[in-house]
Amino acid sequence: MKDLTKSMDDKLVKGLRNKMAEYETELYDLKATITKKDEEIKKLEDNDSNLDSELEQGKTKITELENLVKELTSSKESINSEVGDLKSQIEVLNKKIDELNNSLTEKDSKLDELTKVISESEKIIEEQKASLNKAEGELAELKPAAPTEYSSEDRLICPSCGAVGKDIKSEEDKSKVLGYIGHSPMYGKINVCKKCGQQF
Repeated sequence: MKDLTKSMDDKLVKGLRNKMAEYETELYDLKATITKKDEEIKKLEDNDSNLDSELEQGKTKITELENLVKELTSSKESINSEVGDLKSQIEVLNKKIDELNNSLTEKDSKLDELTKVISESEKIIEEQKASLNKAEGELAELKPAAPTEYSSEDRLICPSCGAVGKDIKSEEDKSKVLGYIGHSPMYGKINVCKKCGQQF
């Protein structure tokens, strides 16, 4: 009976030991699993921290971008306003340019007219100069050899009555036009006897 009891105790102890070994193995596995999970949790926490940091950076970036958008919008409005002002100034300048072009066209036309008038005037002046030179030449040819008042050594004698000296005068011959100075005619000369009126 005693041996039987001892045998049963041994089996019970052995069973308990085996069970403890199983529990210890399971406990070891659980600890390893817990350690692994702790590592995973730490990684997740690190990732979460990194994500929080990235999220904050993203928020900061978004804020910066929003501010940049506001600045760009304000700049765009300012630029649009400046563009509007410049377009208005360009329109004013274009009108002035058109006015100046029209004025230049009118002045060019007047200048052409004045040039024609000057050219025609120069031609008339040249013609008058030529006519004057011709008249002066003819006048020089027809000019009497002695002056109106003659000296005792060189006297004209009236072919009709023989009068001489102061009895002979020189007059313009209206029938003989030598030329024109401007609009005034130049006449030739003729000798007239004061005593008998003979022309020669």
